[in-house]
Amino acid sequence: MNRRTLLKNLAALAIAPAGATLGRAAGAREAPLRVIVPFPPGGGTDVLGRVIAATLESALERPVVVENKPGASGMLGADYTANGAKDGSVLLFAGLVPSVRYYARPPEDVLKQLAPVCPIARSPYMVAVNAGVPAKTLGELVAQARREPKGLTFGTPGNATPQHLATELLQMACGVELLHVPYRGTGPMMTDLLGGQIQVVVATVAAVEPYLQGGRLRVLAVTSPERLPKYPDIPTVAESGYPGFSAQIQFGTYCAAGTPETAIAVLNQGINRALQTETVRAKLAEQGFQPTGGTPAQLQQALLAEIRDVAGLVQAGKVKVDL
Repeated sequence: MNRRTLLKNLAALAIAPAGATLGRAAGAREAPLRVIVPFPPGGGTDVLGRVIAATLESALERPVVVENKPGASGMLGADYTANGAKDGSVLLFAGLVPSVRYYARPPEDVLKQLAPVCPIARSPYMVAVNAGVPAKTLGELVAQARREPKGLTFGTPGNATPQHLATELLQMACGVELLHVPYRGTGPMMTDLLGGQIQVVVATVAAVEPYLQGGRLRVLAVTSPERLPKYPDIPTVAESGYPGFSAQIQFGTYCAAGTPETAIAVLNQGINRALQTETVRAKLAEQGFQPTGGTPAQLQQALLAEIRDVAGLVQAGKVKVDL
């Protein structure tokens, strides 16, 4: 091989990887992954979605854009995803049951609209009250609620959201009835709790934690089976006189039904890689989330089980589906 040929071949080897990289980058820019958060910025779902999205760019080697599409207790974002592209370019972040619309149908019907991709994380709730509420324990709150049926108000990020379902389950366990005040997201709900317009919330650690300093609200119990290591002085609901009670919000990701399994597999692998990074795990722990990860089949199984469980609340008239 002469010197001219050698230099020509070396030049080709140097240029080829750069060209291939540019080609991949250009293709990726044409089809970014759109992460749909079905609630306003600032809530637990939004925080979780943005933490994962920040790492997905490198895990998937494609741009990632977070879009908030709030409304109708998550239904708008869920329906937007279900009716969107079926190529793996639209990914919904949501609590395990992503839309109240599914409660009025057989559980399996959800799979005709949304394809499970990956379990993400779970978080217990905190039962918190405005500082003006005299109750210092869950037992005292229950006693007050029994003295004043529907005299206490509880807020949620929307009708039939996971927080609403958890609060209804707590009321059933405690044998009380509070007045429901639905909001358009966690942010406005917490603002009104601090202002005294509502008295009670059952909300994620991520939603409550920023307000624990200053005495503007009080946490009476956590809904996890065991006390939280970060807050060992806060008792569980079960310890507060309601043995066996447990409620945790579980988050997952979904694509439109009909998305190719190969595209879902790529997203699943990328999300699981992201959940294994120390940065993501540390950030989720700070917000009170426990990373899970797993397979589409595991998310599907959990999804169908939860829909069946909460269907009883719909049948009992505790949750309306005519939004």
